[in-house]
Amino acid sequence: MATKRNEEIARMREDEVMLLRTRDRLEFREIADRIGADVKNTYMAWKRGRARLHQEAIESFGAYVGEQLATCKQVIDGLMPMVRAGGPNAPKAAEAIVRAMDHEAKLIGLYAPVKTNVTITDEMTARVKALADELAALDDA
Repeated sequence: MATKRNEEIARMREDEVMLLRTRDRLEFREIADRIGADVKNTYMAWKRGRARLHQEAIESFGAYVGEQLATCKQVIDGLMPMVRAGGPNAPKAAEAIVRAMDHEAKLIGLYAPVKTNVTITDEMTARVKALADELAALDDA
């Protein structure tokens, strides 16, 4: 069982390896020599450091998206009575709501590209090759 002090030391080692690898662009052997460890442990410290930073980035991103969605909700909720009441400011309020909704849609991924599964047949490949041969013949002429 790792003690809190051992965890702190391991994290400091991971941070040092991450800096030497990313900032200084050193190879694992060079890093291992510099910190007095073997190459395998150096590589494993780098992998743990990357995984930790990746997880921290995911958590930070999630918090940021949550804050942005909450702000959009506040904007929409705040402007909706103005739109419902009508009046001279209603069109601008409606435009602001649409922009907030657009931002909200982007945040939750509604505009993300849709993946499709495309199969290329031998017939299609033959047609492309024939077209390429035709184009090549035109260049030769």
